Amino acid sequence: MYTQLTRGVCQLGLGLLLLQPCLAAETEDPVAGPPAPPAELPTVQCADAGADADADAWIDNVQRGVYSGVCGAAVWFDGLFGNPRYDQDSNDTYGRVGLFETLDRRDNLDSRLRFRARLALPAFHNRARLTLGRGDEQELVEERPSDSDGSQPAALGSDIDDAWLLGLGYAKQDKLKRGFDFGIGVRLRFPVDPYVKATYRYNFIFNEDNMLRFRETPFWRDSRGFGTTTQLAFDHLVSPRLLLRWDNIGTVAEDTDGLDWGTGVTAYQSLGSRRAISYTALLRGETAADVPIQNYGAEVRYRRQAFRRWLFLEFKGSVTWPRETLEEEREINPGIGVGFEMFFGPTPDSQLR
Repeated sequence: MYTQLTRGVCQLGLGLLLLQPCLAAETEDPVAGPPAPPAELPTVQCADAGADADADAWIDNVQRGVYSGVCGAAVWFDGLFGNPRYDQDSNDTYGRVGLFETLDRRDNLDSRLRFRARLALPAFHNRARLTLGRGDEQELVEERPSDSDGSQPAALGSDIDDAWLLGLGYAKQDKLKRGFDFGIGVRLRFPVDPYVKATYRYNFIFNEDNMLRFRETPFWRDSRGFGTTTQLAFDHLVSPRLLLRWDNIGTVAEDTDGLDWGTGVTAYQSLGSRRAISYTALLRGETAADVPIQNYGAEVRYRRQAFRRWLFLEFKGSVTWPRETLEEEREINPGIGVGFEMFFGPTPDSQLR
């Protein structure tokens, strides 16, 4: 574990050194006060929804109210818990680094270093961006959730080793409703693994309490061939501080015979002062595998701001029942985890997790 942690810190130092000319360090120290309820927080994705509207027209006022309901809550919770969808829907420059430790009965102690940095290029009206990241390759390239970003318990995540990836992309985000981006990149280790991917998203907002998100990500990786990931999520706003989400995801690729799928239900509860807790139940499987249902379980995750407005702590507990081969017996697998995440660079305060 010590060797792995030392290697991670050294790699992180190299990444920060490379990005120092582009991303200025955050220097503001005061701790921010208690925020408004999630549905009232200003967010770029939601605030832009009615930017073209007539401020005095009652019908446009109604539209702004709808977007500030379920949209505001969904974006706030996605930001606080580090959901990758939050970053994918924005063209902004940002950076963050986190270290997460998990311990469970099946996999013992696991250390994960997560690093993300994205530099928007003003010469292309901030639609082009340079990205550098370390994490699960499936998350970074195929846009499948990983255990370290809070999308699923560690035992439900991928077993693929983390890697450094460098990419160049172009994005056109049409406010909240729709967006498109395209990117190319390479894994920074031998053998190199170049990739090309595109993502199209469309959000259906039915009323101030219900929203459906659709996302399609076709990709090509030298190690996997062609493939695509489909994501469908339904959000229901119970109250300004409570959001229910039903997430569904599936990936097919040339190197697999079936559909790698997952589904989960999460309740997000805001506790105020940039604190929140999530309760999640998940199910994961693969249609062509010897064991079609490979894992299921539940997780509780607590996340809060600590000491500085750019530093966040996270605690979690999970219980799962994994089984990936016919020889393996399905047994209870309890787990716990702790981690921190730090932001750097010119990330606006309203967008900090």
